[in-house]
Amino acid sequence: MRIALLFFWCFFAGLLSYGNGFRYSGNPILPDNFADPALLIDEGFFYIYSTSDCGTVWYSKDFVNWRHRVLNWPTSTKKKCQWAPCIRKAGKFYYLYYSLDSQIYVAKASSPLGPFENLIPDGGPFIKDKEFFPPTIHSIDADLFIDDDNKAYLYWGSGWDFKNGLCAAAELNSDMSSFKTVPQNVTPQGYFEGPHMLKHGGKYYLMYSDGVFTNNTYCLKYSVSDSPLGPFRYGKNNPILITDKSKNIYGPGHHYTAKIADKYYIIYHKLEYPRITENRGGTYRQICIDELVFDKDGEIKRVIPTHRGVKLDFAPLSKGAPLPLKPLRAESSAPAEYTSGAYDASKAFDGNFGTLWEPADSKGAWISADFGKVEEISAIEPFFASVRSPVKYKIEYSADEPESGSVADVKNWQLYCSLDNADTDEWPQRTEKPVKARFVRLEFTGGSASRWGLWELKVFKKE
Repeated sequence: MRIALLFFWCFFAGLLSYGNGFRYSGNPILPDNFADPALLIDEGFFYIYSTSDCGTVWYSKDFVNWRHRVLNWPTSTKKKCQWAPCIRKAGKFYYLYYSLDSQIYVAKASSPLGPFENLIPDGGPFIKDKEFFPPTIHSIDADLFIDDDNKAYLYWGSGWDFKNGLCAAAELNSDMSSFKTVPQNVTPQGYFEGPHMLKHGGKYYLMYSDGVFTNNTYCLKYSVSDSPLGPFRYGKNNPILITDKSKNIYGPGHHYTAKIADKYYIIYHKLEYPRITENRGGTYRQICIDELVFDKDGEIKRVIPTHRGVKLDFAPLSKGAPLPLKPLRAESSAPAEYTSGAYDASKAFDGNFGTLWEPADSKGAWISADFGKVEEISAIEPFFASVRSPVKYKIEYSADEPESGSVADVKNWQLYCSLDNADTDEWPQRTEKPVKARFVRLEFTGGSASRWGLWELKVFKKE
């Protein structure tokens, strides 16, 4: 079975969208299942660390062209997965806190990309399970805050069974791996997990998540204090980020903030749509960014979640960075039918990490693009549904011009590349090979994946 779709392009949506002449990030800003983001801005690069099946980082110079790599994670557990990382630079080092097995680890590196060295001599955790405030506290979700006087504070904690969340906090010593003050319970009203400290106008805003992260009760709240350790007053505009079914935004929460120039931004995750409505099992989350605004009284305004994202006036497009070609037609083997029209071939070429092409059957699944005329192609990048999955695939191209315009009538296919997605240190795999082609086709040839499909198949034109 072959599915064909025609495109009528009035704008290029998603990752590189335009509105009023400006370039926007699009939401989600990254593909695949990543959550609990932490954003680091350092020496002209943006880095995003998140909950995933192993320690990873996404990085970009322009907030559009992202690269993904696996980091070393110095734990004694020998496990790869990690939860809710936090990273800050203090002096010449980058300090990374993350959770694993209900314990909190800390490491440092001289580069945001590592390698990271565990700061605990025996390679163990900095904060052990229920070490403070037992048995109530769940020892996860660390957040490092460095005040204007260079004093460092750590906030952490959650509850069990999605109730009775507890937030602990203490000042750190200069080694960032021991406490200068005794940890104290600073739990604000409506708190469950994911603390994050933000200072604005001399006030301390303890922001956090409440509800259940697997459904639409998840939301963001804040409380305010004159001190980094409280006491905290419940914010007047709570909750500030909630589910908006009219926009297909479900369960937004667990965030990070950044101030760039004179604007604040909030980076958070939401549940993948339409998967959240399909009863397919599992919790799939994606990372988004929107503006964070204060009112005249210093209260945080309700965050307006968008699909457009934020204007990228803070991240100029890399000089000479090409834009992906826009096909006139996409065809594929039969797509998945969980939600009608949600996973067809067009979704791999719409510039949107909130959509994907997902085949009904991975065996022999294929997808093609017709650019309407012969183009000079310089490179191709596939963002697979599971970005690092060991998928084997081949990409072919053709300069044929069939009268029917259908890929079924293309006769002269030539091999562009045949690869294993596991054979790389960074993703997406990028193959640079100048060819002339009207049609490009990708076919799965083997391997394995927790999920098959493509968030995007980027085909770049020679400049």
